[in-house]
Amino acid sequence: MNGHDVVVIGGGHNGLIVAAYLAKAGVDVCVVERHDKVGGGVITRELTLPGFKHDPHSVAHGVLTTNPLIHRDELGLRSKYGLKYIPVDPQLAVVFPDDRALIFYKDIDKTCESIAQFSRRDAETYYRYVDTCRKLLRAGTWGMFSPAPTFGRLIYLLDTAEEGREVLRIILGSAADLEEDWFESEQVKIALTRFASESMIGPQEKGTGTYALGMVPFLHNWGFSVPEGGSGALSERLEAFIKDNGGTVRVSSPVKSIRVEDGVAKGVVLESGEEITAIRAVVSNLNVKQLFLELLKPDELPPGFVEKVKNIRHSSFAPMNQALALNEAPKWKVGGDVDKTWFVEISPFMEEYLKSFDEYMYGIPNATMPLLACCTLADPTRAPEGKHTVYLYHYEPYSLKDGGPAKWDEIKQEVADAVLETAREYSTNLGPDNILGRWIASPLDIERDNPAFVCGDLNHIGAFLNQYLTNRPLPGWGQYRTPVKDLYMCGASTHPGGGVTGGGRAAVQLIMEDLGIDFKKVIAQ
Repeated sequence: MNGHDVVVIGGGHNGLIVAAYLAKAGVDVCVVERHDKVGGGVITRELTLPGFKHDPHSVAHGVLTTNPLIHRDELGLRSKYGLKYIPVDPQLAVVFPDDRALIFYKDIDKTCESIAQFSRRDAETYYRYVDTCRKLLRAGTWGMFSPAPTFGRLIYLLDTAEEGREVLRIILGSAADLEEDWFESEQVKIALTRFASESMIGPQEKGTGTYALGMVPFLHNWGFSVPEGGSGALSERLEAFIKDNGGTVRVSSPVKSIRVEDGVAKGVVLESGEEITAIRAVVSNLNVKQLFLELLKPDELPPGFVEKVKNIRHSSFAPMNQALALNEAPKWKVGGDVDKTWFVEISPFMEEYLKSFDEYMYGIPNATMPLLACCTLADPTRAPEGKHTVYLYHYEPYSLKDGGPAKWDEIKQEVADAVLETAREYSTNLGPDNILGRWIASPLDIERDNPAFVCGDLNHIGAFLNQYLTNRPLPGWGQYRTPVKDLYMCGASTHPGGGVTGGGRAAVQLIMEDLGIDFKKVIAQ
C-alpha cells in the first residue's frame, strides 16, 4: 500500500494546480489520472495527422492569463518551465448571413469602428458600456482565484451600495436583458450575448448577465492569448513542476472508490485493486456526481445528500467538436481583418439565433452557428510548416428528441457534415481539397472519453443561479469542503466553474488553511 500526504483524484488543470501549490509547500502529493496523459479538458493531441496538434476540448485560455498563477508567475511556469502565451489581435469576429462581420479588437476605438457599420449610436454607446462594465466588475469583485464569500454574504454585501445593487440586478438577469438595455443593433446584441452562451446556457436564461458583464472588460484590458504548442502545454508544465518538487503523477490509474474510516477520507482504491493512502487529505477534481454517486457509499454521506446531488442540473446544451488539418488557413467571403482573426463565430440573425437555444432544450440538433478557431495563425508550432489546424465547435443537445444520447452514434456524421457545410457557406476555401484530415466528437463521444464530462457537460454542471458562485455545486457546500472530513473538491464542479480559469488556486488556499500552511508564505518563496 502506497502512502502520500495528499492524493488528488483527476489530473485536469485544476487538480494539477492544487497539487503544484501543495508540492511547492513541501507536501508529499500524488495525482492519479485515469487517462494515459494528464490534462483532462486542457490537453493537446494529434487527432488527425502526425504533426498536427489539436485541442479536443479547451482552446481559449482567456481568464487564466489574469490569474496570479500566470500573470505573477507564482510557480515559475513561464520563467522556468517555458510556458508561453502568444497574444492575438483581432480578438474575435462574428460573421452574419449578409457577409458582414463585427470584429472585436483589443483597441476599443477599432472595435467601435466595426460596430458603427451596424449602428453609429451603438458605437458611441459602446464606450460608456465598457467603462460601466469595468466599474461594476470592480464593485462586484468576488473570489475567482481566492475563496469566494458565501452566496448569502455576497448578496448582502452587494445590496449595501448603489453600484453593488446594479451588479446584483445584472447577476439576477440575463445577458439578453443586459444588452437590450444598452444597444439597438441585433448584430451587437448577438455578439455580446454569444459571450454569455459560452457558459453553455442560453442567453435568455436568468443568471447569465454576469458572463456578458465580465467578458467585455477582459477583451480590452487583457485580451486573448493562445498557449504555444497547444492547450495541453499548461498541463505539461504543471506536471513537470509537481515532479520537480517531489510530487508523484500516476497516469492510467482510474479510481474505483474513496476509502473512508469513521467519517474521514483516508485514501483511494484504484480499479486495479491497489490502495493509495492519504495521510492528510484527498482532493477530488472529478464531477460532483462522480464523486458522491460513484466513489462514496450513501451511508458515508448525510441523509438526503445523495438526492440533492442527483438533482443537480447539467448545462442546457453540450459541445460537438471537430478537428481539421488544413493545407491553408481559412479564408472568408467577408475578407479584410476576418482573415487574420484566429477566432471566428458564425451567427444567424436574432430570431433564428434565439430559436436555436430553444431547440437544444427540446433535443433538436442544428448547424447554424459554428465557431472556428485557427490557432496556427498565432502559433505555427501546432502544424507542419505552412499548414494549419482548425477547431470547429458547435453547440448541440446531449439527449436527442428522437433516440436520446445513443442516437448520436447514428447521426454524428450527418450533423458534423452540416456544421462544416455552414462554415463552407461563409468561407472560400474549406472544401475537400483543403482538408487534409478530420476528427469528430459528438456530445456522447466527449462523455465517453472523459467521464467527468457527465452528459457531455464540459462545465461538469450548469451555471444556473442556484448552481452559481458558492452555490456551486450545492448551497452550503460551495467552499471546496465536503461532508466527509479531509475530503475536498476542486475543478469545474466548484466555483468559479468551467473553462480554463485556474480556479484550483482558490481551492488550494482553503485546503492549505485546513492543513495549517500559510499560502502567502508559499507563493512568496
